[in-house]
Amino acid sequence: MDATTAGSIQARDLDFGKLELEDACRLKSDPSLVGHVSRTFHDIETHGPLTDEFIILYAPVPEAMLMDFLSTGKPPKGYVLVTFCEPSQGSSLIHEDDLELIDRTLPIGQVVKRHPKDTLSGTVISSSTRCTLEPIAFRTIDPSTGDYGPVHFTEKRAKRPIDPAEDIPSLLVHDVPVTDIKHHEEFSEGDFIVYRQKLGIIRQITREIVLVLGNYTVVAPEANEFDMSVSVGSRPILSFPGDPEVPKPYPLNQEEVVWSQEADTLYPGQFVLSDDRSVRMGDWIYGSYSDSVPPEGYVIAAKPMDVTVDWLCPNVFAVGMPYVSEGRETVRASTLFGKAAKCDFGALPRDGLNGQGIRSDSWLGIGDRARFRDPTDAAAKYPGFQSIPAQDCCGFDLNVFRIVSSKTEVRVQWQDLSITTEEATSLRTFTSSEDEVWPGDLVTLREGAKSVPNPGRDRPEPLAAHFQGFQDDNILVPKKVGVVQKVNSAERIATVRWYKNPKVQLLHNGNILRPSSKLGELGDMTTDVSLYELSTHPGLSKARGDLVLIAPEKVHKSILSEGSSNPSSTAAGPCTLSYLFPISFFQVSVYLEYLKMVLVHADWFRDTVQVDSAPLPFRHDVHRDEYSVKAPVDYVGRIIAIDMDGTITVRLATADNCHDIYVPLEKILMVIDDDGTPEEPAITSFNVGFDINDPDDLPITTTVEYEGGERLDDDSGDDMWTTDDDDDYEDSNEGNDEEDNDDHDNNNNIVISELRLDPTTDETKISDETSTGICEDGELAILTMQLPVSRPPSFAVLDGSPPPDHAFLSRPATDVPVTQIKRIRKEYQILESSLPPGIIVRTWESRLDLLRVLIIGPQGTPYEYAPHVIDIHFGHNFPNTPPDSFFHSWTNGMGRINPNLYEDGKICLSILGTWPSQNPDEIWSPAKSTVLQILVSIMGLVLVKTPFYNEAGFEIFASEGDGRVESIQYTEKAFVLTRHFIDIALQRPVAGFEDVLIWHYLPGPVRNDENDNTAELERPRLLRKAISEAKAMIEHHNATSSSSAETIEKNAASPFVNRLSLGAVIMLRKHIAALEKIEAAAIRKFS
Repeated sequence: MDATTAGSIQARDLDFGKLELEDACRLKSDPSLVGHVSRTFHDIETHGPLTDEFIILYAPVPEAMLMDFLSTGKPPKGYVLVTFCEPSQGSSLIHEDDLELIDRTLPIGQVVKRHPKDTLSGTVISSSTRCTLEPIAFRTIDPSTGDYGPVHFTEKRAKRPIDPAEDIPSLLVHDVPVTDIKHHEEFSEGDFIVYRQKLGIIRQITREIVLVLGNYTVVAPEANEFDMSVSVGSRPILSFPGDPEVPKPYPLNQEEVVWSQEADTLYPGQFVLSDDRSVRMGDWIYGSYSDSVPPEGYVIAAKPMDVTVDWLCPNVFAVGMPYVSEGRETVRASTLFGKAAKCDFGALPRDGLNGQGIRSDSWLGIGDRARFRDPTDAAAKYPGFQSIPAQDCCGFDLNVFRIVSSKTEVRVQWQDLSITTEEATSLRTFTSSEDEVWPGDLVTLREGAKSVPNPGRDRPEPLAAHFQGFQDDNILVPKKVGVVQKVNSAERIATVRWYKNPKVQLLHNGNILRPSSKLGELGDMTTDVSLYELSTHPGLSKARGDLVLIAPEKVHKSILSEGSSNPSSTAAGPCTLSYLFPISFFQVSVYLEYLKMVLVHADWFRDTVQVDSAPLPFRHDVHRDEYSVKAPVDYVGRIIAIDMDGTITVRLATADNCHDIYVPLEKILMVIDDDGTPEEPAITSFNVGFDINDPDDLPITTTVEYEGGERLDDDSGDDMWTTDDDDDYEDSNEGNDEEDNDDHDNNNNIVISELRLDPTTDETKISDETSTGICEDGELAILTMQLPVSRPPSFAVLDGSPPPDHAFLSRPATDVPVTQIKRIRKEYQILESSLPPGIIVRTWESRLDLLRVLIIGPQGTPYEYAPHVIDIHFGHNFPNTPPDSFFHSWTNGMGRINPNLYEDGKICLSILGTWPSQNPDEIWSPAKSTVLQILVSIMGLVLVKTPFYNEAGFEIFASEGDGRVESIQYTEKAFVLTRHFIDIALQRPVAGFEDVLIWHYLPGPVRNDENDNTAELERPRLLRKAISEAKAMIEHHNATSSSSAETIEKNAASPFVNRLSLGAVIMLRKHIAALEKIEAAAIRKFS
């Protein structure tokens, strides 16, 4: 599973390590070394080759650990890689015990816990940071005259003799709120800007560097390439980035050199090295070249020249603004300065904090360079601040400071609705599970939600030319929508306040809100609901910290006349920008333009947006564009608050127009992802790999074990577990060329089937909708089928055609070579003789390239008694590539039952080629691997007792016990969801397994005489077992409501769950009622 999905729980939360990514810390043995954590043992997305790291050994590390880290880039457990704030100090692998945590950045919207084992979590609703500043340059005062001396720089030159006049500590400025300062540059990389009514993000800035040399002359060197000196004393340098030619020697005199490396980041006050030619040919601002002066000096300016911007989207409510624009554009800095507006998220509203006191002091941190927003006010407010006049620095402003320390304090709203103020370092960041909700979240109730046909599915819309197939067949219509008021996470219960009559429709599986949707009035009624009954949808949900596009506060009247006379859209609506990715700027413009045409007719738009009736300049008047260009930026902001009544507060982004406004959900057009250009087109999924050669397991080529340790081949010595006696295939992962198959002689090809069925889709799911599976006479369909008189075989070839819901039915049944048919038959012989209990396989005489598998969940796991259906297809490259697979998930949008089993059907397993593995024994081998091996791996390695640890990077914790909060909740959810699988499989029998389901789950006819072969006869009656197990666990919940955790652990409800939560009990009762209804009908039928 993909370790970078926002849905996973960070592994470091489980091990309770002291430090997190981006933590500010200092080395205890040398407090002057301050930096940020850049790699940890648990954050696997940070692991990788150390190609760009300058590594210095500042603290002792065992040699074996150090060598392994330098080879793999993965810090040993208990160690972190710290990147120090000053580039010349490099990075270092350091044990957590050797570091002191200084500060932890927690932006608003960040989910936190006091301790990773807590069930209660909270959301940061305000973040306030105070810092200490060190000037990059300063002047001394002559005590006798009171006059200021020359300018000195704080950074010392490496290996240079120190002038006593310069060996003076700079004055620190203490206790400065981050809201009083800003970034030292007007624009910098990563900034969002608005220019000519377009929102963009700055990707790169080309700068001209200005140096003051040792003789106080000032020059902008010709070449924009500089080195920085490396001064680490006697400490070992372990690696340099990039070019193996570095480090480079820089001569100080005839006898001494200083080592240097390229300076990637340049800022005022930094001491850098150039070369004679570049300095000589440079642009001399003050003084002239002298060959006696070394080509080195302090940076006094980094003047921006060209700015590269990725334009994301326009303000479609602006008058007369063109949308034809390149997505990426390089603009002269002089063009932007004074005309572009920066989204300054550190600015405070001009009219105060709107009574809420919300701050978001997370954009500047230790090591950053900053200036005071109001230097005049700062000079009066902070005694340590001594302003340096520009005329003392050749006209350059050196009033820049380095943040040397900080302390962050946050206000947290907890799930129980309490609000506390905490030091940031006392909290742990928490990447929540997909089921968790918090006060203020918008949720829908699963019960009563309908999927209705899309009336505009075949109606052409303006988006058709740019978004092929961008319309859904169905629209999701929730019956109830509400706002979460508080949450009892331990019991998986949320208190929800419901809207009275919401008119909400969701497109694209909930990712897009239909623009005609309306929440309406929020009612007074609240109810306690199981978290397993609630859904959140990206198209509906908004979060603190989201950067959003909103309908402006004021539009020109001409905009209103541009709307459609019959506004409706079943293709475009409010969503996240990442969901549309990849998409061009022009396509985003078309999307938003069409959305605007619908929104301008909404009642809320006319009620909340001011209309400007002033006449516009003529169309060809040069001032027409200026009308919009000079308009206030009131369509971009960041969500800073979400109240319990559903009210959303947005802080408008630009400093000259910073104020807070209240907006309805409908007014938010789009959420702009943090970097504006997401790497994936939709919600990121996860991949998980497994070690199928666990030391506790014997090789699958000789024996096979699954949980419980039972041998699956009956110790028969059957050699058909593997195909390594088949000489037709080499042990290679290279596929056959498709043309090779077509060129075989007809005598060597066999047509799997002459039958050609009309394809549906590539991934057709077995329906999990609310159809009842009841015949016209009111009887369950499965009860009308012929009863098996004996246990159905584990493997069978069926007559007729595969069912229409087989995921790969649309794949053509092409002619295949004899060798492939031979291999498929070999697979079937292995399955027929060696399938373990609980795995049943069917294929069809007309399509031998298709399989359907039913796996009954192993006992002692949350999957016990539940049916899991998998479709398999032997593609034209089989066996050189593994077969295709598809898992039928019946969770109906409630998430995965296992990290390896995706809702979209993907099965993540190394042997299937869906998860990378460095171990050749874990990947598909054409000569040795078999379908049986795949199925046994799924049963034994996927459907396990604690599935949470199948998460990528978490397998190392599986041996440490299953007491993790997230693991307990994940297991409980898997158990609850898979009880519903039983209901679905019996209500709407899975084609191909009707007799299997009847035999394994239902009671048989009562035996009237000894010769009645249709009677009970060893029927497993899994339905009764599932009901009894669930009831016993509910009774255990009721009986242990006041028991201690120790008592509950000793008398657990089951081998996989100590005690069910109340939310799970609520859902189980509903599932039990449905299952008992099926059982009662079966008993009536067979009595």
